[in-house]
Amino acid sequence: MGVKDVQVEELYSLDTETLRAMEPVYGLIFLFKWRPTTAGARASSSSVDLQHDQPENVYFAHQIIQNACATQAILSILMNRENDMDIGATLKNLRSFSIDLPPDMRGLALTNCDELRTVHNSFQRIESFLNDIHRPATEDDDVFHFVSYVPVNGRLYELDGLKPAPIDHGATDDWLTDVSSVIQNRINEYSQTEIRFNLMAVTSDPRRQLAERITSVDADISRLAAHLETLKLNDAMESREEANRVESQLGALNYERRVLISRAAVEGDKFDRYKFENSLRKHNFIPLIYQLLRGMAQKGELIPAIEKNKGQAKSSQ
Repeated sequence: MGVKDVQVEELYSLDTETLRAMEPVYGLIFLFKWRPTTAGARASSSSVDLQHDQPENVYFAHQIIQNACATQAILSILMNRENDMDIGATLKNLRSFSIDLPPDMRGLALTNCDELRTVHNSFQRIESFLNDIHRPATEDDDVFHFVSYVPVNGRLYELDGLKPAPIDHGATDDWLTDVSSVIQNRINEYSQTEIRFNLMAVTSDPRRQLAERITSVDADISRLAAHLETLKLNDAMESREEANRVESQLGALNYERRVLISRAAVEGDKFDRYKFENSLRKHNFIPLIYQLLRGMAQKGELIPAIEKNKGQAKSSQ
């Protein structure tokens, strides 16, 4: 989509210290099991303000199509933090075009954006079989949904494309602390046996921050090294004492540089792993599996393998 130096990082803790360690955090994305009764109860709760008048300077769009809530959650954060990051030409133009539209028309604008549709569909899983039969979800089905939490103009908003308007969680001076409480209260609405939640943070790409810090440290090392050489040419007592202090500073900077290089390598490996996992997720393995099964069948090994696994499955029950 052209967004630069931004990443989505999975979180395993709601504590504020964990969130602060990832700053800048532009917004949070929360995945939960959607329940109509819970949604209705929250909408009428006095603890939140479900505004039907569009809040000023909040970019909110309705979710028009199914199975797009994850993409919509990411867009809700990007479109509301455009001053804090480079969201790219596509999203800038789309935001400029749709900013004066009502939420339903904004949703249509997002849906009809060819670039967004291409990116969204590129992450679609390859299905083994095509099923033309679509049925609405029932109470027995597990339906999961993504929503966003983002600070705008000193207030904390919950952006859910299935709602008529943003949910205002009030003024905030420390949104990372406040959002932790909001999400924890949301989790407490479920039974203690429900553990299927997921939390992700939209943050700045740490590789850029690490690269900038490494460049700064390298400049400091070069400057202090040149100063140290000058001091060594002067044999005065004051120069020797200053040289000792400079050597100590150089040692600390070189240690910091090694730590930064190590962290940058870890982040680089992580992104390589993400890229590899995404390629596996989107790759069509069906022809490979078909050829493997066909080869086993031709060698007379398929039926014995099936029977063997059936026996192992029965014995493990």
